[in-house]
Amino acid sequence: MLVQCLSVGLASYIGAAHAADNAVLFKIHDINPIKNSDGIVTSCDLGATFFNRTGSEVTNATLNLVWPDDVVSDTIEQEQRAEKEAIRLSRRNVSRYSTSDYNDKSVSLNLKLPPLKPYQQVTMRTKVNTDRCFLLLNDVEINVSNCTTGGSGATATGGRGSNACGDIFRFVSVSNPEYYTEFSAVSMQEIQTQEQTQAEKEKSEVNRLFTETIDAINELANSFKDIDDGHTGGNGDANPPSADSNPGKQG
Repeated sequence: MLVQCLSVGLASYIGAAHAADNAVLFKIHDINPIKNSDGIVTSCDLGATFFNRTGSEVTNATLNLVWPDDVVSDTIEQEQRAEKEAIRLSRRNVSRYSTSDYNDKSVSLNLKLPPLKPYQQVTMRTKVNTDRCFLLLNDVEINVSNCTTGGSGATATGGRGSNACGDIFRFVSVSNPEYYTEFSAVSMQEIQTQEQTQAEKEKSEVNRLFTETIDAINELANSFKDIDDGHTGGNGDANPPSADSNPGKQG
């Protein structure tokens, strides 16, 4: 029985490892609450590390990560039920406080990823505007959009499961041993270098778009100039000769 259990466990582990070879693993780490001048937490600074274990480069990927808050969801539902019951019984002491006015049922984060080359790791810093930093270590719902895989050249848009990249991203929580074994340590200098490289690429793209816009404007201006020259016979002088220029006129 023990051998059989070990065999099943080994087979499951091998199957999971094989599936991970076609996945982009990512984890959330180094979460730091950010407080305002009153000492109240207003946001959470965090690191996100991605390890591309596929054989293709993944580019133009945007992730929408959603962490459900079961406690807040249950509280909101209880308050809504209590309010309906109070209205049904015509009670006057209905609470004016509503948790839904101050808290969402989930915490969400949009991440625009830098290019993820095959078998390489990238770490980025970002922040979430919430005071519930503890949720960021829990399991997360993943939605992928605007993703391109280099191997197939396929471009994907839409929600999870409906595109070429929707199933390759896999979140690794702190309860998973891979959280500690599958990712290499990344120094702050490496993070800054990666962020600088991404910023330079974005700046280059802005400069390219600016140059293309200026070229288009100049081309349009030249077209108007050609039309104007055509109307004036090409000599650039649209005024007819004056009477004073008549050689037969005597002074």
